[in-house]
Amino acid sequence: MPENITAADSLIGAMAEAALIGGAILLGLGLMATAATWLIVRRIRRSGIVRRSLDRGATRVRSFSTDGASRELAKLRLELQRSTQATRRSVASALAQGCPVGELPAAAEDLNRAELALTDQIRLAEREPNRALKQELAAAIGRQVHSLGDLSAELRRSLMDVHNAVGTAQVTRASARLSLESGALQSWSAAYGSQPRTGQP
Repeated sequence: MPENITAADSLIGAMAEAALIGGAILLGLGLMATAATWLIVRRIRRSGIVRRSLDRGATRVRSFSTDGASRELAKLRLELQRSTQATRRSVASALAQGCPVGELPAAAEDLNRAELALTDQIRLAEREPNRALKQELAAAIGRQVHSLGDLSAELRRSLMDVHNAVGTAQVTRASARLSLESGALQSWSAAYGSQPRTGQP
């Protein structure tokens, strides 16, 4: 009988130990999952890309607002974003192609800073509680946004002209090289291609 009690006690002790170990493992896994989730959420909150995406989504929603001034301000913000992104793409493409862009990238940075300043103005105007003042601000900011858009378009046009000039020069060089190689091949054919082969009757 005592032997049976000892065996039962040993079994209960082993089961309790296994339960404690399993619980510790589950607790550790839970803490790791919690920490990983916290880090992911923190990175998402700090990520500029995610923040800008959320901001763009909210701006698109506001662009359908029933309030005329709010709708106009949202459209101005979207117009600024599109213009700035197009200018960044043009500058990046020109630099990647090795185009002689001169001071155009610096000018693009100036335009980018102006876009950020106008975005701040739009953000303040969107929070203005007075409807009449909000409309005045939207009109004034709109003139600045359109002016900045014209300057950005002019910069992109200049970059495109440089890009096209470089592309035309590259095509011209390739054409000249092709003509040279073709002429050399024709000369070689005329000199050697018409001679009879040795051993031919």
